[in-house]
Amino acid sequence: MSMFGMLATMKLGEATSGGGFWMPENASTVAAEVDGLFYFINNVNYVSFALCVAILLFFAIRYYAKPSSHATFDPDAPTHNTPLELTWSVVPLLIVGVMFWLGMTGFLELMEAPSDSYEVRVTAQKWSWTFQHPEYGVTEAAELTVPLNKPVRLIMTSSDVLHSLFVPAFRVKNDVVPGRYSSLWFQATRPGQYRLYCTEYCGKDHSKMLAVVNVLPEDEFQERLGKLAREYEDIEDQDLPAYALSRLYNRCASCHSLDGKSGTGPSFKGLWDRTKKGSTVFTNGTSLKDLMGKGGEFEVPENYIRDSIVNPQRHIVQNYTGAMPTFQGQLKQRQIDALILMLKNLDQLVDDQGNVIEEPNLDNADISTGAQQ
Repeated sequence: MSMFGMLATMKLGEATSGGGFWMPENASTVAAEVDGLFYFINNVNYVSFALCVAILLFFAIRYYAKPSSHATFDPDAPTHNTPLELTWSVVPLLIVGVMFWLGMTGFLELMEAPSDSYEVRVTAQKWSWTFQHPEYGVTEAAELTVPLNKPVRLIMTSSDVLHSLFVPAFRVKNDVVPGRYSSLWFQATRPGQYRLYCTEYCGKDHSKMLAVVNVLPEDEFQERLGKLAREYEDIEDQDLPAYALSRLYNRCASCHSLDGKSGTGPSFKGLWDRTKKGSTVFTNGTSLKDLMGKGGEFEVPENYIRDSIVNPQRHIVQNYTGAMPTFQGQLKQRQIDALILMLKNLDQLVDDQGNVIEEPNLDNADISTGAQQ
């Protein structure tokens, strides 16, 4: 066992018992080691502080002089003590050197993922996370499913600004930078759900940029990913609106509300009616009505919704900044159809306050998706 690992097993707080006063629960192979180093440095600070205060108090009491007394100085008194000066210089240097070595080796271990790691591609965007599983052809949003006791490597990039991915229970964190790739890895040791955060301020909804990491045993993991890979194919057309709301809307929730409140993007409430009427006005002064109908850019309203999903910067709605990224290649055609059907039948899926109806009646749902242009 490395010295770094030995420190993790020392009784320094609760590093090996699933968290403690300073730390959340630990659920990865590196978490206990990170905690061990943290508690080691903390305890050195405690001891150093206590030693300094004790010496300060000793000298304050030992050499306390009454105000009426006069200080006298022995001309032959020593002016320095070489062994003492070497001690208070060398000992702290050695302790800091140990801290540096432990931190460096731990950092290098965290940066080098095992060769047999399961790879997930991560895309960060204001203000959501998208996780792609190339091995299964599955894309998840706002949640990441990983296998238990198997190293997982995240290959990350940003589609807009600087973000940072942090899973406290795994003690892993790294910046997600636009225009380049970064990575981190972990090996979960406990099944369950763990929070994932963005820890780099990225705009007004930074605090909502959250996700959940689902850690499952290998057999359950494969079963779940296999189901996700074909779930939208096996769903009846009648159930597509509810599927889109429960499985796809979480990619939209940070910008588009269901209750009519304006956010980073227009609310989904009433969006289908506005689209049918062509009342949407764009930043260049034109309206959707000018682009609809025979010979227009969008012969049917469904085509405008579809185009807004795959090419959102083509027509930016007035009073909004055009922050939406493209979902071209991230959503299959049937998933895009499901989102269109969700918008068409939203009043049957949520109530007036935007709360999801648990058992919606979709017997009379409109399941036509229009014709692609």
